[in-house]
Amino acid sequence: MKAEFKIIADHLRSSSFLIADGILPSNEGRGYVLRRIMRRAMRQLHKLGVREVTMYKLVDSLIKEMGDAYPELTRAKAVIVETLKNEEEKFRETLEKGLKILDEEIGKNKSNKFSGEIAFKLYDTYGFPLDLTQDILKEKNIEVDLEAFNSEMENQRERARSNWKGSGEMAEEKIFFDLKEKFGETKFLGYETLSTKAKVLAVYPNFIILDQTPFYATSGGQKGDDGKIGDIEISETKKFAGGLFAHFIKSCPSDLSSCHSERSEESQVKDSSDAGTRSLATLRMTNTIKVGDEVIAEVNPKTRQARACNHSATHLMHKALKEVLGNSISQKGSNVDAEYFTFDFNFNRAMNIEELKKVEDLVNSWIKQNSDVSTKLMNLELAKESGAEALFGEKYDSEVRVVAMGKSVELCGGTHVKNTSEIAIFKIISEKSVASGIRRIEAVAGNSAQEFLINQEQKLKTLTKELKEKIVTKDKDIVNLGGVKIANSDLEENDPKVLEEILKKQDKEIERLKKQNLLSNLGNLNSEKIGNVNLVSNIFEDVDAKDLREIVNEIKNRYDFKDSCVFAFFGCKDEKVAVCLALSANLISNLDSSKLIIPVIETIGGKGGGGKKDMAMGGGNDKNAIRKAVEVLKNLIN
Repeated sequence: MKAEFKIIADHLRSSSFLIADGILPSNEGRGYVLRRIMRRAMRQLHKLGVREVTMYKLVDSLIKEMGDAYPELTRAKAVIVETLKNEEEKFRETLEKGLKILDEEIGKNKSNKFSGEIAFKLYDTYGFPLDLTQDILKEKNIEVDLEAFNSEMENQRERARSNWKGSGEMAEEKIFFDLKEKFGETKFLGYETLSTKAKVLAVYPNFIILDQTPFYATSGGQKGDDGKIGDIEISETKKFAGGLFAHFIKSCPSDLSSCHSERSEESQVKDSSDAGTRSLATLRMTNTIKVGDEVIAEVNPKTRQARACNHSATHLMHKALKEVLGNSISQKGSNVDAEYFTFDFNFNRAMNIEELKKVEDLVNSWIKQNSDVSTKLMNLELAKESGAEALFGEKYDSEVRVVAMGKSVELCGGTHVKNTSEIAIFKIISEKSVASGIRRIEAVAGNSAQEFLINQEQKLKTLTKELKEKIVTKDKDIVNLGGVKIANSDLEENDPKVLEEILKKQDKEIERLKKQNLLSNLGNLNSEKIGNVNLVSNIFEDVDAKDLREIVNEIKNRYDFKDSCVFAFFGCKDEKVAVCLALSANLISNLDSSKLIIPVIETIGGKGGGGKKDMAMGGGNDKNAIRKAVEVLKNLIN
């Protein structure tokens, strides 16, 4: 058997098990290890002459061989297939570009040492891993100059370190670890009660430790409870060192004269280490209670209920997403607060209006079924066998809480409503991309959803009123809006078709004014000399690809395109970044926009792109990488 076949089989098996365990490819930590394993297998496929995405097609054979012994492979099949396919599609583009540059440099190389600077450029600019470069060069008996490569890497790290101010998190973690060693875990009573007596174990300037608490600590995507400990207001509760609850202080009573004069030993130690960093008012807050006091700890019932509504809604929405988009959908993160919640899931495109409406309708129909929400403590393996949904990557104890409501059955330690009717109503606010292959829905439930809908209705009424006041009346009963005749009675009754017509007209006017404003400010562009070339660049907010194209056309009309100019314009809108590169006529013989734009697009998290030598366009989703993309372009021009 060829060595390539063995490597592919071994790496396919390793990759599949890692994905089934909840790890996804990324540029750091375990995700980076997975990405390297996958890419080595994909490189072997490329060596064998395979030129189409193939690795995901081998998953069925793997499951056939090992599925009985490892049923998690079968459960995670859809995610494994999707991840392998997406990663190989992206890597094949990287591989083709990297190999082209590598071959060119190898042709120039007259020794058995390969430039560390070029190897770093392949890694940093094109995402070509060092180990892959080494594997390819090893076949030709060429070594990478690791000293030069590591020097370039260290320079990059120094630049990153100089921009990082630090947060003191390591010191914080040590404090909580020491407290956990001293006091053990905090006893949590919050599933049964919202109020309890508790003993004060430690008092710090910004948080309090109790022996037991009804406060839920931030975990599983749900924000921790707020409320009161004695007279002190608590803003949030967090869990550290595997079971120690810290109640973070928001404020203390206005009458500070009632504060005790005694201070805890822990507070004094913390004060001395943080001398001068906290306000006097903050330091005096903790004097209202002291170590050893017995206090009443009370959770804010309003925000607890609001978070319970939103958290229960995430379970129903997760199930609805699976029914609408398919069983390969799985949760990748969430943030549940009292006012709203966000929910991240794997999907490779934006959901359309029909799909979002189906999800909304399903969730609201399940809410109206008035299903009781049951919670059971079960053995982890038995819970999984029963069909309970476990989140990939989440670590569970041997005993887990299984939360069931209607069709949804999930492992979850959060707080929930007792009956789905308590959620009342569910509304999706937005859906967008947050990473490659990951979408995010922001939504509201319960009172927050009702308030959102009331506000939307009020805005619609206000808009209708404003439009009525601006319309020129030609007839007593008929008004005219941009050539559209509308009955006054329809306006008063908020007829949907009429309002839709009005809003279309209004949107067109807004677009016209926006473009007028953009084109009137083109004199404020950034210009920089790169050798004999003028690099003209700018970042436009709330501008899409179509707008950028119009801006470039306007530039052509306004400026002398005989000058040596490279125009690089970026438009940011709805979490997406559009980019347009254009060249003056005298540069086309030496430069090519369609080639220059490729590494620029990759830097901002995109792929592909295209156009002609004088102008090319593409897009990505990493707004924060635009400055780096401009630096990449400068290097290419040089």
